[in-house]
Amino acid sequence: MTVFFLESVSELILFGLLPLFVTVATVWILWRVLEKTDADEVIDIRSFLTFIVVVIPFVILVYVGLTVVIYNEMMGASGARTILPLAAPLSRAILGGAIVYIGLALWVWLRWHKLSIRK
Repeated sequence: MTVFFLESVSELILFGLLPLFVTVATVWILWRVLEKTDADEVIDIRSFLTFIVVVIPFVILVYVGLTVVIYNEMMGASGARTILPLAAPLSRAILGGAIVYIGLALWVWLRWHKLSIRK
């Protein structure tokens, strides 16, 4: 029982929280680079919308996609049931992705709004 619990916790950290932290860190770094390189461009609504519509979903899809593929390969190599191709309803995964996307978009909007008010 203890071994199963430790395996579940380590899987949750490795395949649940690590992609979340890496996604947030990447979006934060990209936004800071955009702020520092061209401060006048970052307050433009087009750059903000491009960041929200293109950059954040791309970063989320890359890290979550890599996580799913790596997890699937590890489960396949150990003889356990694989998760790809995804056939089950994905309501929890979609809800989690939506929460992460909305949170990141809100954080970027707050940063953008603060910069646009300052100018």
